[in-house]
Amino acid sequence: MNYDKIVKVLNQQVKPALGCTEPVAVGIAVARACKEVKGEPDNISVKLSPNIFKNGMRVGIPGTSHSGIPFAIALSAVCGDSDLGLEVFKNVTLEDEKNAEKLLCKGIVEIGVDDSKDNFYIRADVKTDKGYAVCIIEGFHTNITYVEANGNVIYKKDYKSCSSKEELEKIGDLTIKELIEIIENIPFEDIRFLLEGEKINMEIAAKGLEEGIGLGLGRGIKKLIDTGTIDKDMANTVRFYTAAASDARMAGVNMPVMSSAGSGNHGITAIIPASIVCRFLGYGDEKLSRALALSHLVTVYIKEYTGRLSPVCGCGIAAGVGACASVAWLIGCDDKQIEGAIKNMIGNLAGLLCDGAKGGCAFKLSTASSEAVIQAYLAKNNVIISDYDGIVSKETENTIKNLGKLCKEGLSGVDNKIIEIMLGDK
Repeated sequence: MNYDKIVKVLNQQVKPALGCTEPVAVGIAVARACKEVKGEPDNISVKLSPNIFKNGMRVGIPGTSHSGIPFAIALSAVCGDSDLGLEVFKNVTLEDEKNAEKLLCKGIVEIGVDDSKDNFYIRADVKTDKGYAVCIIEGFHTNITYVEANGNVIYKKDYKSCSSKEELEKIGDLTIKELIEIIENIPFEDIRFLLEGEKINMEIAAKGLEEGIGLGLGRGIKKLIDTGTIDKDMANTVRFYTAAASDARMAGVNMPVMSSAGSGNHGITAIIPASIVCRFLGYGDEKLSRALALSHLVTVYIKEYTGRLSPVCGCGIAAGVGACASVAWLIGCDDKQIEGAIKNMIGNLAGLLCDGAKGGCAFKLSTASSEAVIQAYLAKNNVIISDYDGIVSKETENTIKNLGKLCKEGLSGVDNKIIEIMLGDK
């Protein structure tokens, strides 16, 4: 794979996102359908794969005091701009929020789960006083594959043959050693843009720390450090900054984050540990750009096998692993030690379930980010999990493939059971 294709993948997979990307993706579909017919909505029916439904049920919607997919649907019908992609709610106002509340009160929003499709599927059917439109998104958050208006097909494509997916499959065919070689030799100017991720993700972390937004986990961990209850070290510093960023994002703070592999929380986890460790060690922008490139590429690599959405926490078993690889590279681990750090993380966190996007995600992100630092340093000291432990294999690439089998085959019924629990009387 040449450098141009790697840069293309990074540009595709590392983008600003405003709010949790699952309700955002639903918002894109609804907004696009509304754009085709305009008018006053009479009915909005949305069908979702279980993962989308699970991840959007409890999370805050940016720029508002509301949470959940129903409000995201209503808000996107009122003011969503599908042309903005993952920033579909960028221009929301207080008046828009009130109008969305009124629309939701009309009882015209319907939501259903469809587990017969791909594990990433959204269909929005919008009926207004001026017509009827359909928009379908498949495969990943911004990938519109079908648009229909008043019986006429406006746009149609097969997402399984799209260029973006082909690029990801090529990454999955590489070895971790090859990814390391790429980031060490790729021209700095080609990946300098990744530094923007440090800026905006640390900004939202600072917001979370300052205001104790949402659960306030980040500020709570920092208070434990300030009072001497726990040590002020690199791992705990990474932990409270990562948690604070997630606190703010999950609460719906109207600030973007830089995403990774289609997820804002993945972006927080992939970026903040590498950024803090890099600056702590006194390295400059070029070193950080390469570390971030490795973190994002390993994250994307793993998601190729586990799926864009999975029954296990992607922040732990994808972005957390990417962060660990980048920290290991920053502290001078050789190729074998970096591979060992990856196996340490997978052996440690493979069973960390995803029970939807919500405020409590901050706990999982804080765990994954601090473990990324700890496991990298353990690998540097040649403390590496056995090749015969559970799903861990001698080859790092096979360990990742085993993780994919666990997610796609072994845990295939987990999402539906989690939804049943979430909707039941807890």
